[in-house]
Amino acid sequence: MSLIGATGLQGGSVLRSLHATGNYRIIALTRSTSSASAKALKEKYPDVELAAANADDIESLKKAFTNVDIVFGMTSFSEPELLDKIHNGNTNAEFDQGKNIADASIAAGVNTLVFSTLPSLKKLSGGKYPGALQFEAKYDVENYIKSKADKIRSAFIHLGSYMDNFIRNSRISPEDNETVLFTFPLSPTYRSAFVDVTNDTGGVVSHILDHFDEFVGRSVVVSGSYYEMQDMVDAFTKATGKPAKYVQTPKSQVSNKMVEHMFATIDEFGSYANGSDFLDVNKQMKYNHTTPEEFWKNRGWAGPAK
Repeated sequence: MSLIGATGLQGGSVLRSLHATGNYRIIALTRSTSSASAKALKEKYPDVELAAANADDIESLKKAFTNVDIVFGMTSFSEPELLDKIHNGNTNAEFDQGKNIADASIAAGVNTLVFSTLPSLKKLSGGKYPGALQFEAKYDVENYIKSKADKIRSAFIHLGSYMDNFIRNSRISPEDNETVLFTFPLSPTYRSAFVDVTNDTGGVVSHILDHFDEFVGRSVVVSGSYYEMQDMVDAFTKATGKPAKYVQTPKSQVSNKMVEHMFATIDEFGSYANGSDFLDVNKQMKYNHTTPEEFWKNRGWAGPAK
C-alpha cells in the first residue's frame, strides 16, 4: 500500500498501526526521500519503502501508486505552500491535490482508497458560513471520489476535534505564573467529538481495511466519544496535578476567515459529528479510543514554558 502523510500526525498513526500488523508492504510517500523527516522515518521503520511524490504532480503520484492495491490519502491545508496558494486566491488548491490523488489511484489501477475528508460546514450552516475552505475542499474531494465508485472502492474518515489543539492554544497565567490557561472562542460546555489523532487514527483505518465491505462508500468519524471543552481541562489537571483554567475568548480575535467560520459554525450549529453513527461503529470495532486523561498522560506534557 502507498501512504500519504506518513511523517505527520494522522499518516504517522496509520503507518504505525498497519506496520504493527505485519500484513502490509508499505510505501511511504514524501516530497523528498532525503529530507530529515524521511530519513528519521526510514531509521524507525527500515522495512518501509520511501517514494518521492507530490500531490500537485499527478505523474509522480501515478508512479508511486504503480503495483499498489491500497492508498491512504489525505490533504493538509496547513502546509505552507498550500496555504500560500489559498491566500493568493487559488481556493481550489486543496481540492486539486485530493483530485490528483484520486485520479492517480484510478489510473494506476489501485483497488482500494481510504481518504481523510471532512463534512461541509457551509452545508451544516445552511450556507451562512461558507469560508471554512479546509472543510469544503475535503468535502468536495469525498464527493468526487464517490462519483468514481465504478472505478475504485473507497471509504472515508472524518477526524474529530484534535485534542492536540489544547496544547497549541495554551499559555501560562500572568496572574500566578503557574496556572495553565486553555483559550478558545467556544463555551466551556461546548460538546465535541474529540480525538487523539496520533494514537487513534491508525486503529480505525486498520479496522476499516480489515472489514472493507462494511465500509465501502461510508464516512466514519474518528473519535472515542463526545467531551466538553471543560472536560479536557479537568482531565489535564487530573493527569498532571497542575492547575488549569478554561478561558473563552471573543470570536473577534480570530483573524483567519477559514478558522473564524469553522468556530462560528460549530458554536451555532453544533459539532459536525452530530448525527453520525460513530459511537455504534466504535462498539463494533471494540477499539479502545484514547480518553482525555489518557491523552494528557501519554503526551507527558505539563504545560507551556514559562
